[in-house]
Amino acid sequence: MQRQPISPLIIILAVVAFLTACTPAAHYDGRLAAADSLMHDRPDSALAILQALHPDSLATQGDHAYRDLLLTQARYKCYITATTDSAINRALHYYRHHSHEQEKLTRAYIYKGAVMEELGHPDSAMHYYKTAEATAAPDDYFNLAYTKMRIATMYTNNYAMDGQDIKNYEEALKLFYKAHSKFYVYSCLHNLGCLYRDHEPQKAKTLLLKALSMSKEEKDTARIIEGYHALIVLYFYQQQYEQALRLIKKAIQTSNKIQNPSFWTSVSNVYARMGLPDSAMHYLGFAQLHDSLDDSKSRIYYIESLSEIALARGDTVKYLNLELLEKHLSDSLVSNPQKIDISISENTANASINDIYNKRLSRTRGVIIMIVIVFCLVFSIILFFYYNRMKRYHSIIKDIKNEAAEQLSVLKRLQHNIDKMKIKDKQTNDFIKTQLSILQEITIACYNEKDSKLNKQVKKIVQLQNSETQRWSQLYDYIDAEYNGILYNTRTKYPQLNDKDLLLISLCCLGFSYIQIAIIMGYSNATSIGTIKTRLSQKMGLNCSLNEYIADYTTPTSQQ
Repeated sequence: MQRQPISPLIIILAVVAFLTACTPAAHYDGRLAAADSLMHDRPDSALAILQALHPDSLATQGDHAYRDLLLTQARYKCYITATTDSAINRALHYYRHHSHEQEKLTRAYIYKGAVMEELGHPDSAMHYYKTAEATAAPDDYFNLAYTKMRIATMYTNNYAMDGQDIKNYEEALKLFYKAHSKFYVYSCLHNLGCLYRDHEPQKAKTLLLKALSMSKEEKDTARIIEGYHALIVLYFYQQQYEQALRLIKKAIQTSNKIQNPSFWTSVSNVYARMGLPDSAMHYLGFAQLHDSLDDSKSRIYYIESLSEIALARGDTVKYLNLELLEKHLSDSLVSNPQKIDISISENTANASINDIYNKRLSRTRGVIIMIVIVFCLVFSIILFFYYNRMKRYHSIIKDIKNEAAEQLSVLKRLQHNIDKMKIKDKQTNDFIKTQLSILQEITIACYNEKDSKLNKQVKKIVQLQNSETQRWSQLYDYIDAEYNGILYNTRTKYPQLNDKDLLLISLCCLGFSYIQIAIIMGYSNATSIGTIKTRLSQKMGLNCSLNEYIADYTTPTSQQ
């Protein structure tokens, strides 16, 4: 019994399984995953989980790196100013050496930038934000958007007047829409509205109203006040003081505990422009109450409000002095040496981006080489099985030729015996001779002709016998005369048999080989004749084989 060859499909699946097994899969502590899931909506809860999680309870380096990343992220979102970058450095070191964790590597770069920004290194922060942007996967919409938003904020905070802040905010807005993040969609709309306020007030108004509508849908009081404030400033610059005043009243009605000093300075400015300096001074007192004025920007806003009140009271000297002081503080803030040198930051970031691209290109080449190797391996396997199959086919052809050569002498002897018989029905005699002649032709073809002609000869014989199938029944009288009525008795005893069954019994009586029977009956595979004979004996309900059933009848009279 021949062994069945292994299917090429099985080999391919095995190769794919091997390659899949070689791909590292990260499994993290469930508590870390729980903290991560709370990070956007409830960062304080995420921070509580992480602080309660003792480092010794973590089993792997991956868990430790994940904790360091999440802890940095949670502290940043909970407005806990960073004093060191050690935790995020450990996370970044781990993910740089495990590049398959692309999303976490991107996050590590983002929060490394955030930490550097809080530590007072804006140029370094910009470098890490740019690197995060280059590292993020194209479909990682949230991290891409968040990175662009941080870059835009840095341009705004460092007075980059080349439109890069607006460009990055607009790109971030599109990506946040794709990420379905309403919280940050609002932030981008609000910030863009504030940036467009000076040169495109109508567009600014559209964006700010859309942001205000979103905050009202979410019933976020803090953001509603923030939205009113932005619109109040817009109307102030457009000298639409009545509209600004209506929004002030709405904001105060929304919350009577507004603690934003910038809001109160804006309210003070509106009242001062409307010629109500006492009311303006009253509301400016709320700004001073909620702010120590240590921040440079807060001092500028406060002095600006004082100058507006002085102008409303007609105190020109005080107004001019305050204006000079405000200009001096503004110039000092803009010329702050901590301001980012954009060109240096971008050059540094571009160098890092090039390194990332080179690493990606190297990985891509490695994947392509692996695919080529797998393809060559699969092709070689298919070629091997194809060669074995062709080899086996030629072996079968050779066996057929050998068997045909052995039967040639048997056929000639059988034809000689038939010629001696006295058969009354000349038509039957002619038919038998025709069939024997055809069988001689095929056996001679198998013996002498090339392999390519063998199939043509087989088809020729099958076509001839198919056109004369009905005439095989004329053999039955001949068979019955030679085998003591075997067909008559069989047909009477087993009426369920058809002409094809009787033909098979007839050919077995004549001693035809499996190959000859297959040719005459139109089967393409000679090896199936044995199975067909077994099924026929089962159909007849025999307790013995078909050959034994035929042997029970007397031997042909020609041999007696």
